Amino acid sequence: MRIQRSNAIMTIACGSLVLGGCANTASGYRPIVDGYEDEAYHADLADCQALAKTKRYDNGDTKTSALAGAVVGGAVGAIEDDSVEGAIVGALLGGLIGGASGAADTRTDRKDIVIRCMSGRGHAVVG
Repeated sequence: MRIQRSNAIMTIACGSLVLGGCANTASGYRPIVDGYEDEAYHADLADCQALAKTKRYDNGDTKTSALAGAVVGGAVGAIEDDSVEGAIVGALLGGLIGGASGAADTRTDRKDIVIRCMSGRGHAVVG
């Protein structure tokens, strides 16, 4: 049981570091445009990136994913280990996985916000 608990703690710690490292990615996305990267482009890009940052990682969708993961993980942990400890470890791991999934969706949303914003400002975004 002690090994399982230390593995769970290491997994949670590593997952937290990974999620923390991705916190500002995607809002800093720089799309490829067909055209010149002049002063207007850079001003629009800065505005669009700032807009993308308003989509927070701790939004309702991410919280729901983390909660669902925790519930499923807790149930699986309780069944597999037949103990309260197993349920707690399962809930922690499930919550981490669910939260990571929600954060990945938010990262994609932030990138899409930059692309749509730049397109809306007249830039021919190609990638």
